[in-house]
Amino acid sequence: MAQNRPNFQSTPWENKLPSNQNSRQSNHPPALTLPISSARIRGPSMRQPREFTSFSYDDDRNLKFDDSSLSYFYLLPDDLHAGGGIDLSAGYNTFKKRDDSEDEHLDGLLLSLQHHEEQTGRKTMADIITWRGVMTKLLCLPYNKNDGFELNATWFDGHLFLEEHLQYKLAIQRRPDQRSELMSYWGYKFEHIATIPHTWNECSRSEIESRQQQQVSNYAQYCSVVKTGIGKIKLVIAGEVDCVADYKPDPNDMTDDLNLYDNPLDHYVELKTNKIIASDRDATAFENKLFKVWAQSFLLGVPKVIVGFRTDQGYLQTMEEFETQKIPGMIKKSKLYNQYNSWDGMDSLAFLAACLQWLVNMVPKESNVVWRIRYLPRSDFLLLIRTDDKTFLHPSFVKWRTDFKR
Repeated sequence: MAQNRPNFQSTPWENKLPSNQNSRQSNHPPALTLPISSARIRGPSMRQPREFTSFSYDDDRNLKFDDSSLSYFYLLPDDLHAGGGIDLSAGYNTFKKRDDSEDEHLDGLLLSLQHHEEQTGRKTMADIITWRGVMTKLLCLPYNKNDGFELNATWFDGHLFLEEHLQYKLAIQRRPDQRSELMSYWGYKFEHIATIPHTWNECSRSEIESRQQQQVSNYAQYCSVVKTGIGKIKLVIAGEVDCVADYKPDPNDMTDDLNLYDNPLDHYVELKTNKIIASDRDATAFENKLFKVWAQSFLLGVPKVIVGFRTDQGYLQTMEEFETQKIPGMIKKSKLYNQYNSWDGMDSLAFLAACLQWLVNMVPKESNVVWRIRYLPRSDFLLLIRTDDKTFLHPSFVKWRTDFKR
């Protein structure tokens, strides 16, 4: 839920030590801190995301350096009205769900970078390399202070690598009840019945019509890897893409001429589900949910979001399309908009620019040393603390980059 608007300060923010940190009680120095309510770089320049490689996980969670797990959106409005709507609970008992406690770190991203660099002979340039989910947490933080998290950070070969600290996430997770598990499944089911594995003309009739009866799995994923940036910080971000609206341009047709470049990102679509809006309370909850939807789509450059609206019993009734770039403006024009409580995309970007600049400046450039970025629920500081952990980077990528420099 959106938090109270940050208290803007006219004086520049500065790094301060929290009063509750005592260096004499630890082998490490006190934590460095970033004040969330005042850390801003106003009007940061944004680099348009541009995909430069991609990768897939198949149904057995094998990593492939191709687009084999890319899906194509195909769901007709008439399909929603037959029989009172599509039952998103169908097949729940046979759901093939990936074990979220298995820590994959940045492995898929790093191995895809290695493969790309081996193919091109050029090293990828960036200040920070991470998953889209990590960036989403930081971007949303000024207006989402109820949820704590921890990130791991380490320098190697001129890049700052960031990942979520999975052990902390698992430790604070509430054990989901059956209702929560079912609602989570509805999202995967919507993705399954709204997409086909190939373009329409390449799919058989049975592939299209049997989607409701097929087993749902979240093992397979297609991920886009993009170059982007905010302020002075250059970024490489990887994130899952739900599907394409029409087609993905052939990489062999790519050109460095920006006037002719057909950006694959322009064709991607984010899929979400939400309960049917029947009251102002429902509308407020949906507008708050759109904050994270906008953030994750904006960061990766996905231009379109399709939301499937369902009943409380999980029957899909309608769909609505939203343009990512227009979501913040739509929120401000809403009759429910409140300047003191509603989220502000530009302010969040100003914080993200300051946060990333702070991390690049403050995390010591020591290879094989892991620092922890900690956010405690409902606090106003990000903490940066040295750990005794060693690098979380994939050994193959480390060896590749070490040999690459010779």
